[in-house]
Amino acid sequence: MSVVVQTQSENSTTAANDPLLSYTVTTTPSPLKVSPEDPQTPEVIGEVVISVARQSGTPADVEWIKVKVPAGTMAPDLATDLAKISPRISLTDWTVRLDAAAKEFVFEPTAAHAPIGPDTGYTIQLSDIPMSRKVGTAPITVTERSRTGSAAFQNRPTIFNLGKFPTDFYLRDFLCEPSIIPNGGDVHLTWERSANATYELLYGDVNRDVTNRSSLTLEGIKSDTTFYLRATTGDPTNPVIRILSAQVSVLKPDLEVSNLIVHGTAHFEGPTTLHRELHVFNTIPLIEAVNRADGTVIQETWTVPTAGLATVSIENSRGESSAMMFSTLVGQKAWAVCGAGVESASAAIPIGKGQNLRYRLICGSGAKIVVRWHAMGTKTTKPTKL
Repeated sequence: MSVVVQTQSENSTTAANDPLLSYTVTTTPSPLKVSPEDPQTPEVIGEVVISVARQSGTPADVEWIKVKVPAGTMAPDLATDLAKISPRISLTDWTVRLDAAAKEFVFEPTAAHAPIGPDTGYTIQLSDIPMSRKVGTAPITVTERSRTGSAAFQNRPTIFNLGKFPTDFYLRDFLCEPSIIPNGGDVHLTWERSANATYELLYGDVNRDVTNRSSLTLEGIKSDTTFYLRATTGDPTNPVIRILSAQVSVLKPDLEVSNLIVHGTAHFEGPTTLHRELHVFNTIPLIEAVNRADGTVIQETWTVPTAGLATVSIENSRGESSAMMFSTLVGQKAWAVCGAGVESASAAIPIGKGQNLRYRLICGSGAKIVVRWHAMGTKTTKPTKL
């Protein structure tokens, strides 16, 4: 059994005309097969089942549902003769008839309209379909005439494209082994196929021709990956496509995301490379000493409310300037010395949450010395001066 993805009709591009019901189409066999080309040979029989549901909690009123099935001798035709199809609906108090001129099966409630709520799942079944004799894709149009509340009824179409494959076509048992690997591990893909199609393997940005293969080993998989195996056959003007998928999960995978918000604790246990700015600190100036008298000594102690870094920068010193910073973290200290004629100097020291930062600045003539605290997090308060 195969599942067919729905597409909106080109004439139904606005939200106001979107279907109020959801549809899932399955076929038997999977995929559908064409009948032999010889018109004297009986047709192959197929079946289409449409599962219908209302996803919203508010019921939808439905006047009718029509299923348009193309019939004839061309590649886009599903059946050779609509009169041979056996249509059914699982709802009671509904009827079904064939509108031969419109090539539609019409499903109607015996009342003027019927409510379809979230608990009213049902199926529409088209059995005994005499399959057409040409490979191709047949568009099946499901149109509901529906409304919610007291709004006007509207026609809301959805199109399903059903592929009809050659009788001897098959694509099955697409497997990825192992299904769970370590980061950088290898996977072995296998599948069963017929020879009358072209095959492509798609994953990430890769599109690889595997027409002459039925297995492939891929090395160095670093992230969770879905592999798609796509088969294409039939007339290029109306091809049929079948896609199978397989997945692999990677333990501790590489990740690439556009935005990341961490509400808990983030641990970085390996090298960290930044290609752009990383905004993780809230920078708070503690002191800016500019043009102090030569030899001025400044000593201060602060208690910080959260973990971070303390930095000091010295610029434009015409005499020798220096800065020594201490943390109550055992053995943590840093210093910067900017001699006469040296453009600048700087230093940094880590500070733990609730610990003290102490610094001693000696100002040279014309120097600018700035001490800043860079708090981890962007919503922290200023340290407390002791």
